[in-house]
Amino acid sequence: MNNIFKGLYTALITPFKDNRIDFLSLEKMIEYQVSNNVDGIVIAGSTGEGASLSREEFLSLLQAASDIIKKRISLIAGCSASSTSLAINQVIEAQKIPIDGVMATTPYYVRPTQDGLYKHFNAIHEIAEVPIILYSVPVRTGVDFTDDTIIKLAKLPRIVAFKDAGKDIERPLRLSAKVKSSFSLLSGDDEVSLAFNAHGGVGCVSVISNIMPKMCKELQEQWSKGNFKSALKIHQQLLPLYKAMFSEPNPIGVKYAAQYLGICGSELRLPLTFATLETQEKIELALKTLGK
Repeated sequence: MNNIFKGLYTALITPFKDNRIDFLSLEKMIEYQVSNNVDGIVIAGSTGEGASLSREEFLSLLQAASDIIKKRISLIAGCSASSTSLAINQVIEAQKIPIDGVMATTPYYVRPTQDGLYKHFNAIHEIAEVPIILYSVPVRTGVDFTDDTIIKLAKLPRIVAFKDAGKDIERPLRLSAKVKSSFSLLSGDDEVSLAFNAHGGVGCVSVISNIMPKMCKELQEQWSKGNFKSALKIHQQLLPLYKAMFSEPNPIGVKYAAQYLGICGSELRLPLTFATLETQEKIELALKTLGK
């Protein structure tokens, strides 16, 4: 299966207004991403508060995104659940909408074994008609893949990429030598995205690109062209924003930054709460330093 998952993908925030999806802001946000040449967006991931969406909201959000994008960039559906049956149903329903792939985390809370993880993703693979991105975010799910499980899953034809939001920066170095060359390793952590590429990665699923898509795209392009010093300079310029944005659990910081820049409102769904004054000040200072 053709693997398109390289470069910059934005883990898009979900805009809310009065506890409903703000579709007018969604269109504005997506056009902002398209105009800055991101390679794709992920809808209803952890940054998009996917766990707080009802089935109807998830599908209406995904359909609206598809209608706005019109195949100009790739559209990835976040399909994660604590049970295999729920994840499968989510993938089946998402595939009724024109999407380019699905991204799924390890099942959260239940802490399956490695054998359970393999069987979970193999079951998703059996019903999937689109490419699958494995997503490791152990700080949220409580469980992680071993290298052996990733390598085994990477042999399945529709599992084509791995998004890594863990802190083991050595992992892409190990995996890139053992998986097929077409299997994409993507950073899920903006702060280590450049180091991740240096160890065998081919891109980033970014939170910061909600706010700074042009710089995040340029960072990835400069790296892919071999302009390492230029990529490093951009990364260093973004570092204060990385630190400020993740002062509190994601997407609290990025939602505030989006409001500050007039991209969308900062409304979150409980149990997430509004950014503290200290976080607001850090984000504002970092954005002003970047000319925003």
